[in-house]
Amino acid sequence: MTTPGRTLLAVHLDRSNILRPVLPSLRAGLAHLLEGQADGPDDLQVVLSTGNDLTRTLSDGSHPVPVPATATEARAALPARLRPLAGPDLPNAAGRLLDAVGDELASRDAADRPDRVVVLLVGEGGVGTADALRERIEHQRATYAWEFVLVDVSAGPVPAPGWGPKQPVRAGTGDGAGKGAVAVAERPERPDPAARFGIPAGAVLTSGPGADGVTAGLEAASGFVRRARGTAAWEPVEGFSGDERAAADVPDTRPAWRRLLRLS
Repeated sequence: MTTPGRTLLAVHLDRSNILRPVLPSLRAGLAHLLEGQADGPDDLQVVLSTGNDLTRTLSDGSHPVPVPATATEARAALPARLRPLAGPDLPNAAGRLLDAVGDELASRDAADRPDRVVVLLVGEGGVGTADALRERIEHQRATYAWEFVLVDVSAGPVPAPGWGPKQPVRAGTGDGAGKGAVAVAERPERPDPAARFGIPAGAVLTSGPGADGVTAGLEAASGFVRRARGTAAWEPVEGFSGDERAAADVPDTRPAWRRLLRLS
C-alpha cells in the first residue's frame, strides 16, 4: 500500500575533485531543477545528497537517515558553494543513497510510502566500480518500479590512475600553489550508455565537459523528472530527446593547461 499521487525524488550530486571546474554550474543547475519541481502534478518529497553526507559513519556505527523535504526546502538547503571532495566516487555514493532511501521508506507506515520513486544521479559516471550499483539498480527497478536517470558529467582529463585500462600519462604542472606536479591520464572511451549502472539508455545523458553542457544536461534532467512524476509506476517514461542530447554535448573551451589542472 502506498500514497497515490506522491513521488519521492532522491538526488545524488557528485562533487569529487575531478568535477571542480563545473561545480558552480552543477550547483546552479541543481538549484534550478529543484525550483522547477516545486510545482507539479503530484505531492513531491525530496532527498538530496551532495558528496559524502550520506556515506559518513556516525558515532554509533550507523549512517545518517535522510529526512525528506519539499523541493523548496531542498533548494534552500543547498550549500552556497559546492567544494570539491576527495571522494567517494559516484557508484559508491549512489549505493549509499539507495541504502539510505530504502531505510527511510522502510521506517514509514505502508500507507505513507510514495507510489513513485525517482532517483537522479549526477556526476562522473566513469570513475569507480559499478557492478554492485548495477545489481542494486536492476533490483530496485524490477522489484519496486523505481525510476533512475543519470546525468553523466564529462569533465575532461582525469588524474591517473583509476580509469579502467591503463592509459598514457602526461605530466602536468602544479596546482598554482607549488604543491607538486599533477599526473593526468587520457580518458578512455565511454561505455555504451545501456551498460552504465544498468540504467536504460534513454535515461542516460552525457553532459559537458563545457559548463553550458552541464547546465543543459540538468535542464534536460528536470524535464525527465517531471515526465516521470506524471507517469504511473511500471509505465515507461519518455527518455531524453536528440535535441536535449545535442544541447548537453558542449566542448570545453578552457585553455589546455586549465583543463589539465581542472581549473575553472
